[in-house]
Amino acid sequence: MCYNFDMLLSTAEDLAKFVDELKRESDRGLALVAAALIDDRLLETLRCFFVANAASPRLLDEGNAAIGSLSSRTDACFALGLIDDFEYAEIGLLRKVRNEFAHARHGMSFKDERVKGLCSGFKSDLPEGGDYPLNDARFRFMNAAVALALRLYHRPEWVEQERRTAKTWVSMDMVSWRRVEDQPPPKGVPVIAIGKIKEPRGSAD
Repeated sequence: MCYNFDMLLSTAEDLAKFVDELKRESDRGLALVAAALIDDRLLETLRCFFVANAASPRLLDEGNAAIGSLSSRTDACFALGLIDDFEYAEIGLLRKVRNEFAHARHGMSFKDERVKGLCSGFKSDLPEGGDYPLNDARFRFMNAAVALALRLYHRPEWVEQERRTAKTWVSMDMVSWRRVEDQPPPKGVPVIAIGKIKEPRGSAD
């Protein structure tokens, strides 16, 4: 296969090694390794987009991280506009195939009817000509995984150009206490006033 995709030579060499490794993997290994690479690309994409503060690693990396799974990272990237509709759907299918292998104790392969059904749903472009097994579930899965890897390989670097930065949305002056006797509020500016109710003289307890 030869994909028409502009990339650096170092990227092409790295992905060529990745594809070669995938070819040698068992069916279970293929599903798990491919999903792990996509998960890593989504993780790095989010890391490069989030504000660089103490909360980001807690969300992404630490134990029981809120965005610590392939599913949650896919949803987060999609909600933030970091992956498109096509990528979201393809990653979702890849994750479901991964789960079939991850949760099966033994005997799972790409010949399983459930897995074959999932792999038939991939929409990644297939090669034309040649003697490619286009209807083979393993081939379709690997083709989709490689296509996603190509699309997402440099996504972190692209996203970093739009990294979120911390902003001050409300100044301290906007929510500070004032004594209205000393500093009346400006006209036309809404304020919340809190004061003591004066008890009338001579009132009983």
